[in-house]
Amino acid sequence: MFRKFIRFMFCKFLFRVKYEGSEYVDKDKNYLVVANHERWADPFFIWCGIEDLSIMAKEEIFKFKPLGRFLLKKGVFPIARGKKDFGHVLQAVKILKSKRSLLIFPEGTRKARVKGVKAKNGAMFVAKEADVEVLPVHIKENYRLFGSVKVEYRRPIKVDISKQDIKNKEVLSKETERVMKLIYNGDKK
Repeated sequence: MFRKFIRFMFCKFLFRVKYEGSEYVDKDKNYLVVANHERWADPFFIWCGIEDLSIMAKEEIFKFKPLGRFLLKKGVFPIARGKKDFGHVLQAVKILKSKRSLLIFPEGTRKARVKGVKAKNGAMFVAKEADVEVLPVHIKENYRLFGSVKVEYRRPIKVDISKQDIKNKEVLSKETERVMKLIYNGDKK
């Protein structure tokens, strides 16, 4: 019931969401879903399109206790941005190993590309540790309320990092860059 309400509100009424590449999403698999982050509504679009999805979100939205409790019940969990907290990484791996998908915005903020913010490497580490495929998703930039929004699923990929290199920042950075290019450009070079 709740999912139907959110789907109607965010994907039909407030925005006209069109999904492309749905054939890449296998409903019998779980993924680490990584996407660009344009506006506050982005998590709703992805949550409506992928069943059994948890979301990693900034801890500030949990400060209003009733909202925080509600979000926790719906599979959203907080992350302290800018702090070295390995606990959220372990929680992300645990979610993925429990056969749920997980959404992470690797850039960590909205409109990161415009701001020149570089994506963080944590998502690639999590995907390798949980041994799941990464599902890159692109959300059309500059959408407006009551306008159309295009959500494009890209072909899922395996993280190309060996177990020995999982803590190598340079290797993680290169893999993060590869995935971010897939998000923004698809299979185009």
